[in-house]
Amino acid sequence: MFITTKGRYALRVLLYLADRYGLESVSLKKIAADEEISLKYLEHIMSTLVQQGFVKSTKGSKGGYSLAQPPSACSVGKILRALENDLCLVPCLDEELNPCKRADRCTTIEVWKLLQDTINELIDNLTLLDLLRMQQDKLHKPSLYLTYLMHHAE
Repeated sequence: MFITTKGRYALRVLLYLADRYGLESVSLKKIAADEEISLKYLEHIMSTLVQQGFVKSTKGSKGGYSLAQPPSACSVGKILRALENDLCLVPCLDEELNPCKRADRCTTIEVWKLLQDTINELIDNLTLLDLLRMQQDKLHKPSLYLTYLMHHAE
């Protein structure tokens, strides 16, 4: 499993937008500057994120980008699978692309399956909301969205 720059940057951008969920759209230039990503590369990433339904694009003078669904509804696994061609840890786990002729007698494949299942469970249960909480703890800085939730919770 190799997470590409596209996948890593997309996760960063979605976390950035998650912190601003429910606020005004953010311009591509601002996202690029704040996240230190080239504008051209960010355009490519945002196009994919819009196509995959993670991000909404708004046109006009107040236009920009915003998260399309609540941070709690966006799992890291869903995001990475939408951007990466393959999340298999080792080629022999992908039976479609690389059928292994030794699979029926290979014992080590059980290690890779167990590790792959553990990773999948982790990323499928980790949401942008969880990452916002981690970021708040790491930076010792209140998250905009978490602050909003705290003041609007019933």
